[in-house]
Amino acid sequence: TDTAIRFPAADTVTVETSGSERVRVTSAGNLLIGTTSAVSLNNITAGFELHALATTNGASASIARFNNDNVGCQLNFGKSRSGTLSPGTIVQNNDVLGEISFCGDDGTDINSRAARIACEIDGTPGANDMPGRLVFSTTADGSASPTERMRIRSDGNISIGGGGAAN
Repeated sequence: TDTAIRFPAADTVTVETSGSERVRVTSAGNLLIGTTSAVSLNNITAGFELHALATTNGASASIARFNNDNVGCQLNFGKSRSGTLSPGTIVQNNDVLGEISFCGDDGTDINSRAARIACEIDGTPGANDMPGRLVFSTTADGSASPTERMRIRSDGNISIGGGGAAN
């Protein structure tokens, strides 16, 4: 009696357990877990959000693999320049394939990033050829946006201090 699937608004579906809403799919197609409305982080309202309030483990996510082999878990980011779900439009030099941003509440919002790790295209990609670089950025005290601090280029050269030049 305390578990339900409800339709609280037009084009919205919720799942409830123990008398509380746990999952919501909005009319915009957003999947919300632990919240009833989307929250902007880093000025982005994500299509999937996981929130937790005052729980032991907070808004944690776990990926585990249980198999007798040498393969671990994967978190995969993908990018295409195609405007549809059909791949086939090649990415270009300097495209960002994915990033991990670390944002904190500054008393106004949660849009200021303290740090960023990004993977970018580092050259001309082609069939089964995807040159990439990793860029590590941190935000200085008194600033609201990260600055590049280290880069690992596709040729293996590492630059420290920004600028992309090999050191």
